[in-house]
Amino acid sequence: MKIIKWITSITLLILIGMITAYADVNISKENEYNELVEAFESTDANFKFYNIKANSIINYDITKDELRYLCMEIISNLGLEENDIKWDETDSNGQSQVFAQVKDNDKNISIACTKKNSEEAYIIVDIFDNKVYKNIVDIYTILENTINEKASQLDMYICVAGEFNKKLQINKYDDIFNNILYNMNAEQIDKVQEENFVSVTAYSKILSGSYLEYLGNKINLNIGMRYSENEEKTLIYVATPIIKLDY
Repeated sequence: MKIIKWITSITLLILIGMITAYADVNISKENEYNELVEAFESTDANFKFYNIKANSIINYDITKDELRYLCMEIISNLGLEENDIKWDETDSNGQSQVFAQVKDNDKNISIACTKKNSEEAYIIVDIFDNKVYKNIVDIYTILENTINEKASQLDMYICVAGEFNKKLQINKYDDIFNNILYNMNAEQIDKVQEENFVSVTAYSKILSGSYLEYLGNKINLNIGMRYSENEEKTLIYVATPIIKLDY
């Protein structure tokens, strides 16, 4: 009887440990991305938009119905109404695709689920929102958790963009870069500078998620600034691991 109680106690401790560890990982990730948002806010730029991209691979024979269900699950978990969704499904050259899109004045969300063959399928999600960014960490976490249930590989990119209502001098760019690098506990890896455009890649010790290899170094933080003559504004982009936008 004592042995059974001992085994039961050990099992409970292991389960509690697993749940606690999972919660700690989620909290840690949320804190990391909150730090990124706070680093953006420290620039005093006016919010322009945020963008989240997710590229994932499924390495098993998923059916078209399962792809459709996955699209609906992503939509539901993001709190979107199915009535607002524009659907499109195609079958050609042995490939099946389910495409869903929500678009209005404030946001544009597209989900493309493609079955290439019996061993490979892709999920690509692109979220663009120009109204609210305070929920960006929640949206990122929901998307990551939902896709990870099916995907064998998931790459995610997050970018917050802002603007200054004037042309900033290049030395002011440097002040902003240094401030973000400091707040993100990041080391600059490379810097590209052209007229009215500067991009800095760095490695942040705060961001423990995905990173890329660049010039023999790890990078997980990308900051870009440029002056838009059409808008007469200076634009700033803060992203991890890199900026996946044409800017």
